[in-house]
Amino acid sequence: MSIDLNILIGGAAGQGVHSITLPLAKALMRQGCWVLTSQSYQSRIRGGHLFNQVRLSDRRLVSSREGVDLLLALNQETVTMHQGELSPRGFIIYDAAEVKEVPASVPSLGLSPESLLPGAKERAEIAVNAGACGAVLGLLQAPLDSMLALLQESFGDKGAEVVEWNVQAATKGYEAGAAQKYGLSLSGISPPPEPRLLISGHEAMALGALGGGLQFISGYPMTPWTSLFNAIAQRSGRYNVLVEQAEDEIAAINLAIGASYTGARSLTGTSGGGFCLMTEGLGLASMTETPLVIVNSMRPGPSTGLPTRTSQGDLAFVLYASQDDSPRAVLAPGTPAQGYALAAKALNLADRYQLPVFLLTDQYFADTQFTHLPGEFPEVEVDRALAGGPGSGTYERYAYTENGISPRRLPGFGPELVVADSDEHTPDGHLTEDLQVRIKMHDKRLRKLKTMVQELGGITTSGDPAAPLTLVCWGSSQGPVQEAVERLQAGGTPARMVHLSELWPLPAGAVTAALEGTKKLVVAEMNANGQLNRLLRQETGLQADHLVLKYDGAPFTPEYILRELSNVA
Repeated sequence: MSIDLNILIGGAAGQGVHSITLPLAKALMRQGCWVLTSQSYQSRIRGGHLFNQVRLSDRRLVSSREGVDLLLALNQETVTMHQGELSPRGFIIYDAAEVKEVPASVPSLGLSPESLLPGAKERAEIAVNAGACGAVLGLLQAPLDSMLALLQESFGDKGAEVVEWNVQAATKGYEAGAAQKYGLSLSGISPPPEPRLLISGHEAMALGALGGGLQFISGYPMTPWTSLFNAIAQRSGRYNVLVEQAEDEIAAINLAIGASYTGARSLTGTSGGGFCLMTEGLGLASMTETPLVIVNSMRPGPSTGLPTRTSQGDLAFVLYASQDDSPRAVLAPGTPAQGYALAAKALNLADRYQLPVFLLTDQYFADTQFTHLPGEFPEVEVDRALAGGPGSGTYERYAYTENGISPRRLPGFGPELVVADSDEHTPDGHLTEDLQVRIKMHDKRLRKLKTMVQELGGITTSGDPAAPLTLVCWGSSQGPVQEAVERLQAGGTPARMVHLSELWPLPAGAVTAALEGTKKLVVAEMNANGQLNRLLRQETGLQADHLVLKYDGAPFTPEYILRELSNVA
């Protein structure tokens, strides 16, 4: 029988929701399950309801889903808010010191801190967190060994006593869970033949950027971009990356431009509200033809919007932000493996074409952890695309070329003077008011896009390639759309998915070819106006027959997409 179990862990911020989620997910993955974790949290430092979901299966998972099979409640609010989502096999495990009422019709198990760690009221949080992990494994008849090993790894630096507290609580919880009856057992799942990775989108992007030769990163903290900033900062010493937390986003982008001008591979990032402040700097990078990677981790707006929720509402913004026709590239990964590859590719594109390259992410992509195989993260190419050779008189930093790419020398690394100018300029970099030079220089910059589009594709497909129903999506919508297509196929409705991760310059020919034979075109995206649909119509002439849109701040689920499709003839 196929296994597909959804565990929801809920409580108030500061109660230990994450302390349960990560070790539980890792233990289940080491046991042989495919695991996917997702987060939902409020923009509050402490207090306020938050919950994580751990979905596990005996097959690869690409998306979170609706419904709750096991509810781990650290407070009464969690039971009240989520009991209506329980499936027919629903079961509640709860902190008996915090939860006083559970529905009588649902089987449940209360964990008392006193019974898990007798006589230790000050260790109640440790008791419940570790005990809940053990209780889930006991309920599912999964071995406890991997959990105990994880507790040793996690708390070994805190001393033997802390390790022993966690081991004791987990063991007691396991015994309590094993004494319950539940209709699903993981006893038949064996550990995988090779290690697996449980990794989030932003963690994978950090590794891709570091592997891709990143040397400088600047930014100002802003959810959900901050997790990428932190992931790189935590590894900066090992990879010799200079990290600068700026006073604001204006400083952040200008710091990155300055570092790039001197030759450092540079990245900056923010979320939508912060990117508003970066737009003048974006124009500066375009005019001076300075390589730069910019991460915009989107969240619902306008203004501060919903700071910790998810959105795909900034596609049009990054396509057209800044002054005049300002060339840039836009990439949007859908999985951690794509994020890893595209982070490295973005650095190469920025250097090769001497322009800003955007990476669009969101909270769902940033925080959701997927199970991946190590082989899905191969070594990446590093292409600095710098000009070499001896000097030859006056150096034309902005020399006219057929492909729009001028030879780039770094200041101080040759005899020539390197001149850059944010005003319109001559090929040697000096300010000009010559209107014919203006036309030639502007055309030169824009020719880069015609050259670049020839090496872009980024099209992922699944389902029946001949199906008349095609669902097009981009960025983090990939997993939910892919699973919706799988369910349609299983139900006898031929369908296919076309996911786009390289959005600008749009490879129109490749996209048109991928959509050939479509009779019913559906575009799914998390914004109110169908921004990808508008881009498709603009660049290919294709237009969706139906839009599946979501902009409440919660991510797509396969069930939501299928409900929306039920009205499609």
